[in-house]
Amino acid sequence: MLNSIVKKIFSTIVGIFVLIMLIQLVLQNFFLEDIYANMKISKIEKSFIELCEDYSNEKWTHSQLNEEAIDYENENGASILIFNENREILDDSFFKGFNYITIRDSKEKEFKIITDFLIDEEGNFRNPNNKINDDEQIKVIGMCIKGTNFIEPLEIKKMNTALISDEGYATWDELYKKNPYAIIEIRGEVIARNFVVRDQGVLSYQQEKLLNEVKSYWIETSKNPQNVKEIFEKGRYEFTEEYSGLLIIVLIKKVEGLDGTSTYAFSLFTLENIHDAFQILNGYYYYIFAFQLALVLVLVFFYSKWITNPLIKLIDSAKSISELDFTKRTDISTNDELSTLSDSLNNISNNLSTTIEKLESSNDQLAIEAIKRAENEERMRNLLTSLSHEFKTPLGIISGFLEIISDGVYEKEPEYYINVISNEIDKLNGLVLETIELSKLETGSYKLSLSEFEIKAFIETLVNKFEKRFGDKSMKFEFGIEDQTVIGDINKIEQVMINLLSNGIRYSPNGERIEVTSELQKDNLYVSIRNYGVLIDDDDLDKIWDRFYRTEKSRNRSLGGSGLGLTIVKNILELHESDYGVKNINNGVEFYFSLKVKF
Repeated sequence: MLNSIVKKIFSTIVGIFVLIMLIQLVLQNFFLEDIYANMKISKIEKSFIELCEDYSNEKWTHSQLNEEAIDYENENGASILIFNENREILDDSFFKGFNYITIRDSKEKEFKIITDFLIDEEGNFRNPNNKINDDEQIKVIGMCIKGTNFIEPLEIKKMNTALISDEGYATWDELYKKNPYAIIEIRGEVIARNFVVRDQGVLSYQQEKLLNEVKSYWIETSKNPQNVKEIFEKGRYEFTEEYSGLLIIVLIKKVEGLDGTSTYAFSLFTLENIHDAFQILNGYYYYIFAFQLALVLVLVFFYSKWITNPLIKLIDSAKSISELDFTKRTDISTNDELSTLSDSLNNISNNLSTTIEKLESSNDQLAIEAIKRAENEERMRNLLTSLSHEFKTPLGIISGFLEIISDGVYEKEPEYYINVISNEIDKLNGLVLETIELSKLETGSYKLSLSEFEIKAFIETLVNKFEKRFGDKSMKFEFGIEDQTVIGDINKIEQVMINLLSNGIRYSPNGERIEVTSELQKDNLYVSIRNYGVLIDDDDLDKIWDRFYRTEKSRNRSLGGSGLGLTIVKNILELHESDYGVKNINNGVEFYFSLKVKF
């Protein structure tokens, strides 16, 4: 099965590769040349028509027309020449690629003389003896190119040498022979030269070819107007240049201006002969094909293995699950369907394993729950025992005093007995309320109301409430709290402080002192309450937080307290996740707890 999957993947990918290579080879040999030619012609023709339409619909200035023509040439690699019915050139930027010299006559008028017939492809004079230098005086006989200050020379005379342009005379014979006034004669000083370097093997730029085509059009217009009309109807013609073998495409269009005048646009570009290039490449293509085929065979083999390895892992995992072995896991992270299947199998294995473990541990859970119930029952019995003991004394006092009042046997005034009964009832009420409070804290039903508050101002206000009690026992109070903002349930923290201060006052001898200080440790502020003149047995330090536990073994009621205060303090501080404790210090006891600081 696995071998068939590998074979299928291998043969499919190799077949697709061979098919793509064959299609590429066919396209390259039979269609690519035509596709390239059609795409290039279509692109340039579309751009040419758009330029002509824009020129027809908008009144471009001379500079705007030059800019648009330059953009067209740069974008399409095609030359463009625009002229009117009077054969005046409208885009003189067309001549920027010609070789020319600039001369200035005696009237300070400048003319640009085309010198392509004297200059080679590297921008040098073909004949060093015909070199024309700057500041040299020359005489030019030539034809004006209408609409520009360019002159197409027939002869350039310097000193005793005459440089004759045969091409210029050929144009003269065809175009200007009947108009002797088209010939001008200029004398002047050479003030600048503009010679261009051209690609080797190219005898003329597209601008020169296009200018020759425009001249041919002018000649044909006078000789064969019907042929010219047919060419304009087609919008283009093409021919193969004999000496270069390049295919020349000429686009032509007659543009009707907004003012009713006619303008003619000619564009010329060449199509490279890519057929021979691809014929040469085809010989190498077979070697490339063989190399790529060998490379694909190796890569596809390893790719097939890479694809099937996760499948093998998934099969092994599925077999293990079927045998109730849930220890095997598939670690496939390919981010695809195989990865999803791997995760699903792992989830199935985990769920089955968890379910079986739950079934196996159900008896243990039941046993643990039974132990917990027994502990809760024991805790409840201890609580009831403690409560019954705490309730016994005040209830006995109330009962005895009520009998005295009922029998009318008074050793003291009746108000005394009534006040004692009232005090005992208040103590019972406080005990009940503290028991309810403790129950809420231990069961987790109470939710803290956290806020930010200033600890120093908070404790100062709180301590003022104990001023009378300090005075009654002639005790001193020392205060050293840092000015920090802490986070806590302010009402519950107040309850903690009241319990700790009350305990300190209650168990300290008269004339001693109580200190409340703080210390910042990282993100926590530690508050310490110290009372002096009394110590707690080391055996009692760990039990002091238990409910109804008193360090005073006789449980003397004259010291007050219900035995639940420190247990409530412990639960409040644990809800705050506080670090708290109690320890003996030199001649005293220190209670401490921490609160989070707000920075």
